[in-house]
Amino acid sequence: MKKFLLFSSIFVSCFFFSQLTISPVGTHYYNPYQATLSGNGTIYYTTDGSTPTLTSSSATNNVQVLIDQNKEIKAFLVNGQGNTSTIISKKYYTGNIPEAVIYFKAPSAWTAGSCIMIDMVAPNSIDGQVIDTLWPGIAMQPAGCESWYKITRNFESAQVSFNNCFLFENFPQAITTNLIPMGSTLYYDFTDGVITTPPSCLFLASHEMQSKSNNVLIKVYPNPVSDILKVNTDRNFQEYEIIDGNGRMVVKNQFVKKISIHQLIAGNYFLKLKDLKGDLVLLKFIKK
Repeated sequence: MKKFLLFSSIFVSCFFFSQLTISPVGTHYYNPYQATLSGNGTIYYTTDGSTPTLTSSSATNNVQVLIDQNKEIKAFLVNGQGNTSTIISKKYYTGNIPEAVIYFKAPSAWTAGSCIMIDMVAPNSIDGQVIDTLWPGIAMQPAGCESWYKITRNFESAQVSFNNCFLFENFPQAITTNLIPMGSTLYYDFTDGVITTPPSCLFLASHEMQSKSNNVLIKVYPNPVSDILKVNTDRNFQEYEIIDGNGRMVVKNQFVKKISIHQLIAGNYFLKLKDLKGDLVLLKFIKK
């Protein structure tokens, strides 16, 4: 069904946008590739997501754009009669795909666990192949926090739904949520829906798993701390986030070994460190 909709969208674009089209349909490839804009007239376009104007780059009838990094192409067409089309846009990806983390709190009655169905929006394919998840989807893993489950996938945005992993979709025993749009992170409670203040036990569980799997000593001190939090590590971290006890990110910046935290109110916090490979380490500290 998704493949049919993708090709249908291209057909609709051809009809409504004065024959201005953009291809390929798939929006991710691991190696650099060409995106092609085609139309009968002058094509004005940008590749940085900005709105094109009559002063933007232009070409007649055909434009090829090298996708050697993530790019968002926007374009419109002026035909021979001087008519201007609606702006069309498409985001293309190459290389690594952004990582998305999904948390779901299941009802206690779901004894078989929790599964997730994922409909990728951006990118809509991986290496040119449309990925369709079949019922009941992918089994999620316990997050080590109450009835919460977790899964990490690769996309920038998607629509997801959660179900009770029952084998047959159309049976009364199969329970599922509606589709939920999401970006890089989602916390979803079956009872309360999308939540913005996830429980701190999710971060504690993540910290415990990191401690068990990481043989390199990473230490924050002093702890408790008043003004400057110091990080003792030899790893090449790229960025850090500070997360409060309710799971909200309060600070994000490039990694340094001395972090000013004087502006934080007293309480429990987590320092999340990310390295070049995308690996994460979570450390707890107390602001006094």
